[in-house]
Amino acid sequence: MKQLIERKNRWMASHITDAEFPTPLSEKGLALYHAAQESLNFGPYQPPESESSLSLTIYPVDCHPLTIRYSLVLANRWQNESDKEALIEYLTQIMFEENSPAQLFVGFFKGKPAACGMIFHDDEHGSLICDVAALPLPNQSALISEMQQALAAKAVSQPLYCEQMN
Repeated sequence: MKQLIERKNRWMASHITDAEFPTPLSEKGLALYHAAQESLNFGPYQPPESESSLSLTIYPVDCHPLTIRYSLVLANRWQNESDKEALIEYLTQIMFEENSPAQLFVGFFKGKPAACGMIFHDDEHGSLICDVAALPLPNQSALISEMQQALAAKAVSQPLYCEQMN
């Protein structure tokens, strides 16, 4: 699992470290993202005891407008507005190749982007469900749970690991 997490973090960093002219704000966003990764715990995916309600419509991120929506939702994990701005600058730099190991998803609730998450695949080490977040709505924890379940259903590699929510 450690190799899977490290590979995901290298892939996430590559969008800035491989860029010819990264902006200082995107570099700050990358540093904030990596610092937050240090405090996360991952473990085997455990399906919830009961199914979440189906309130999200989930789309794969396959164009820049959806990358922006993904970034706006994930940046809400940070409280400080300047940190959010740096995270958005960083996350909107994500580019996808044909055989990308990562799949990003945005969940829409009542027609508006409200949740996001990633499945990171590695043929050798399995799949990782990570960066699952939801806007601070009254049903935030339900949206996070539903997004995790939906991503687990889409994951193709085993074993399957997931960020352990607090």
